[in-house]
Amino acid sequence: MNHARMAFQSAIVVSAIFISIGRAAEERKPPAEGPRMTDEELFNSLNLALPGLDDARKAVEAKDMPAARRALAAYLRNRKPARWYYDPREIDRNISHNGGAADKTVAGKICVISIWHEFPDGKIDWFYNPTTARPGLAMDCEWQWQLNRMGFWGELGRTYWATGDEKYAAAFVDHLRSWARQCPRPDSSGNTYPSPWRTIESGIRMGYSWFDAFNRFLLSPSFTDDDVCLFVKLCLEHSVHLRKHPTTGNWLTMEMNGLYTVGAVFPEFKDAAEWRGFAISSLHEELNRQFLPDGAQVELTPGYHQVALQNVLALPQKARIMDLQDEIPPDYVTLTERAFEYNLYLMTPDRDLPRFNDSWHVNVRSSCANAVELFPKRDDFRWIATDGKEGKQPAGTSHAFPYAGYYVMRSGWETDANYLCFDAGPLGYGHVHQDKLNLVIWSYGRQTLFDSGGGSYERSKYRSYGTDTFSHNTVLVDGKPQRRGSKNRWDNVSTVPLKVRFDTTSAWDYCIGKYEEGYGDAGYRPASHIRQVLFIKPDMFLTVDTLTPADDREHDYQARWHLLTTSTSHDSASGVVVSADKNAPNLAVVPLMTEGLEVRCVSAQTEPELLGWHLEKDKETQYVPATTVTHSIKGAGVKRLLTMLLPLKAGAQPILAKSGKHDGREFNARFDDGRLLRITLDDDPAGDIAIAETLGDGSPGRSFITNQPK
Repeated sequence: MNHARMAFQSAIVVSAIFISIGRAAEERKPPAEGPRMTDEELFNSLNLALPGLDDARKAVEAKDMPAARRALAAYLRNRKPARWYYDPREIDRNISHNGGAADKTVAGKICVISIWHEFPDGKIDWFYNPTTARPGLAMDCEWQWQLNRMGFWGELGRTYWATGDEKYAAAFVDHLRSWARQCPRPDSSGNTYPSPWRTIESGIRMGYSWFDAFNRFLLSPSFTDDDVCLFVKLCLEHSVHLRKHPTTGNWLTMEMNGLYTVGAVFPEFKDAAEWRGFAISSLHEELNRQFLPDGAQVELTPGYHQVALQNVLALPQKARIMDLQDEIPPDYVTLTERAFEYNLYLMTPDRDLPRFNDSWHVNVRSSCANAVELFPKRDDFRWIATDGKEGKQPAGTSHAFPYAGYYVMRSGWETDANYLCFDAGPLGYGHVHQDKLNLVIWSYGRQTLFDSGGGSYERSKYRSYGTDTFSHNTVLVDGKPQRRGSKNRWDNVSTVPLKVRFDTTSAWDYCIGKYEEGYGDAGYRPASHIRQVLFIKPDMFLTVDTLTPADDREHDYQARWHLLTTSTSHDSASGVVVSADKNAPNLAVVPLMTEGLEVRCVSAQTEPELLGWHLEKDKETQYVPATTVTHSIKGAGVKRLLTMLLPLKAGAQPILAKSGKHDGREFNARFDDGRLLRITLDDDPAGDIAIAETLGDGSPGRSFITNQPK
């Protein structure tokens, strides 16, 4: 049985164990009903000496809690100015809304991570998870957790404003009451399945969905005085919870956004200023701790980079709205500039970001538009945000991120540029993949060589595949995937510039990365891998993979290349595989060192291992067939693989005819148009590469040596 199959079977066993645990955990609901906090505790937490709260104070002194609740609700409904992005008293009947979606929510038809469930009679069970209850679904704790983020409340609120129909308000109130009953606050952090009080959900509820709904429904007769006070009581419980259990990474940014929001929306709480101060100081410190000098967030996931940045900036945004801006340190926003630069210089030709580690689609135009508001003098941000209509094109083209270990090679800033990003960096703080020396390519503006971003957070063989070496554009040794990492997650983050060579010129870019850690097990190191990546501008990429064994035994090395298509042509004689999508740019994967090399081209394979899949995160169709090209070579001693990755314009035919003779150092690649490309490698696997091109008419073309920048 091959190692890949063994790994996947082990993953299936582990997954089955977790599913069993998850199903058992799902039954462990809190024995008591919530909320835990009493009315007396609520009012004792408020500063009743503030103007407008006299009636509430008098009622509390008289121990008339019903009257106190009525007074507090009346105060909040009439409080001015508004303490949110809009005034609840200025209802906009022309607001954009989706009545059909809101009607489904009223009926209890809820969609979370693209999986629908209908709750009988519209009554939500906040502990329900269809992925543990329905056969055929891989367990995904995120369904139940994200149900408890109440993202569907936004559409209820907008539709209520547009229509004035009380059924939408009544549904919100029913959800609020049932959640309060079913989900009492735990003493612990709640960061285990199936707690609805996981700190990330607690932060998201307070930072976004709850206060959006509160202000939409505040004047609704369905949202009674007792319900308003219940809402306030639950917000207080959230603040106590978030203040007591802060975590790290992108989670902390969401937690502190939630904590700050409660303190800003309800300054009437005695501890409100302390909550705001704690949140501000925590994230101010995180701006230097969590965002590296090259701008990358420490998890090295372009998706979570946006999550952290958005939540960090939510504090000054809300402070400005609620007239609390003097509490924000003067350099707080300034420190985010490098995080926007990260988006700019990592940006792909289609204005997205590579899906390294756990990641997803990012709209860089939108990010740059936000950056322009904060940094109006940055003409490069403006140029991207306006599609080049305003501002100035960013300086330079290719770019190194020496802490993240990302190395961008691009032919230009146009949307039809050629682009490669090489990951020669550390694992990162969280959401990591075992994929060092992975690379991705956009051919004339279209992604052709891809990294899927890991797919959904389910427990399945697809998720294991998506996060492991098997699904990335790097090398396996003896069928084993990379294994690196430390129990201390900060050890997986570089605090100094990496010792990675990266040179960029107008004619070429060159980078060398090394992998010298484990395969299959962190302590087992059968071989080291050095990858050289050369961009011959503007239209040709070369990779040289040198595998050096730690012993004199025979080893099996396999490079994998993942094409974002199932339409390919494979020339078995030359080993050349070309993506073949009509009316679109394509990519040719060309092995130039073919002696002893086995080339396979596989799509949508499930046995004996997964090969040829693209994983779409939280989509209805999440396992999408693609193509995996494998280059395999066996033997003792040092082995090298030389591969040309050749972007092709839409409609162009593959133009590489064949590779000529070579002596292990010098390679001749001949093209159908008569061109000859001579590639000379150094004996040192981290040495230089010489390129000499002869055009079809015999005249010289591109020529350089990487140790002689022009």
